[in-house]
Amino acid sequence: MTQHILIVGGGAVGLSIAWELANRGLRVTVIDRDKLGRGTSWAAAGILPPANFDSATDPIDQLRGLSHRLFPDWIAKLNNISSIDIGFHRCGGWYLADTPGERAAMVGMTGYWDELGIVCESVDVNEVARREPAIRDWVGRVDATGKQMASAWWVPDEYQIRTPRFLQALAVACRSAGVSVIEDAPVDKIRMSPVNAVLASPPAVRSGDHWFEADAVVMCGGTWTGQIADALQLQQSIVPIRGQVLLLKTDKPLVRSVVNVGHRYVMCRDDGATLVGSCEEEVGFQLGTDEAMLDSLSDFAVSLIPELKSADRLAQWSGLRPLTFDGFPMIGRVPDTTNVYVAAGHFRSGIHLSPGTAVVIADLITGKEPAINLDAFRVGKQQTQPN
Repeated sequence: MTQHILIVGGGAVGLSIAWELANRGLRVTVIDRDKLGRGTSWAAAGILPPANFDSATDPIDQLRGLSHRLFPDWIAKLNNISSIDIGFHRCGGWYLADTPGERAAMVGMTGYWDELGIVCESVDVNEVARREPAIRDWVGRVDATGKQMASAWWVPDEYQIRTPRFLQALAVACRSAGVSVIEDAPVDKIRMSPVNAVLASPPAVRSGDHWFEADAVVMCGGTWTGQIADALQLQQSIVPIRGQVLLLKTDKPLVRSVVNVGHRYVMCRDDGATLVGSCEEEVGFQLGTDEAMLDSLSDFAVSLIPELKSADRLAQWSGLRPLTFDGFPMIGRVPDTTNVYVAAGHFRSGIHLSPGTAVVIADLITGKEPAINLDAFRVGKQQTQPN
């Protein structure tokens, strides 16, 4: 069995893999270009949509279902180890629509969820107004003919977590399990041997002037994975998609569940902190926020929940989501190499998919058959072919 594993990237996926491997008795080192948990994972809102592993047939649904099933147990263990309140709630989610396109998309989604055995109920807007008074004006709107403009669906199996605390708890759990951590160490080169090499050297990565060697390396650099080393041939395999989030504050939470309208959402924490997101922007590797987008998010939030007009604006931030060309993350061994793996490209679902990704990668490394077929996630199809 491989004994020492080097994880490149200390976000949700990297830390989850490190924790899972350490719990299986392996020696693990995590090396990160910044501080643990300070990249795209930190920027995520922490919405975990419904999933069902038992009925899923599509590979991404299987991975999501596996993670969704693992999450409650993982959270309980992390809470016990770290004593950090991760804010995990089965809060449920409202899915609202007020345009023909949004309604059509939701009709398709409800049919899809029904096939997976996921509960999604169409709810009368008067019932929505009763259960969530803060959005009663939005759901109660009528057009010039007096016809209701909004449609609503209720999904009870939607979770939320406080992402920064999840990452903090993972870091504590990793250190508690004996994982070594190297921070502020950007990796810029990887050494790996072909599968059939006569004298294969152990894989290694370089940061600065130092080479870190291990029995296996797992590349979990998120958006930056394709930029770390030319040898991986992944330079064009992951596209950074920027998302911006606005944080508002009221004395108490105004809604109890996640409220989704198309790709945008409003979600309240127990302390009255309200997250408003999000957007998808192709701006390269440029982080940062802009007032036009923040104003758009604020206008959306206030139109949905008028009481947010007087909320304090606490903060705003952005993250670079790693998108692959087919929307499937890369999970598996780099083709024609020995003991070099990739787990990256999870786009908007890195937090949600982290436990499942950790388990299947750990299975691969330890020689165990994963619970799902990973052909759809193979690294080879994402590679840039040499000229």
